Amino acid sequence: FTPQLQEKLVKDAETGASKVEPPKPAASAPSDMEEKVDALVAKELARILEKNQLDDMKARDRNASTTELLNEIRDISRQIQASPSTKSPTFAKALQARDRVATCLRDNSGRALDCWSEVAEFRALTATIEKEFASGSN
Repeated sequence: FTPQLQEKLVKDAETGASKVEPPKPAASAPSDMEEKVDALVAKELARILEKNQLDDMKARDRNASTTELLNEIRDISRQIQASPSTKSPTFAKALQARDRVATCLRDNSGRALDCWSEVAEFRALTATIEKEFASGSN
């Protein structure tokens, strides 16, 4: 039973009325239906709003982390450029040896083993640079 019908039945029982009139659903039903529709619409709008807010927060976090990452990359690049190891004569020789390895590999396409001496020279120079960097000297 609906609350209105129960209330009507209780009231009629208390007053001793023998005739029970059915409730008028036409008058109360549209307002109940409107309330339900309004509640569902409000709930859906709240869900959409919350989703949009979450998406905005994620986008801001993504942008912030991208900006932080780019700043960190710039800082590291400056540190590398300021590093004494990039100014050492061994570093310049290693760059030239790297270019010789690349040229040899291009000239000997399919025969990479023909470039073993260039690769060995480059590896030796990079090992020297690593030692210089670890010791902090030029």
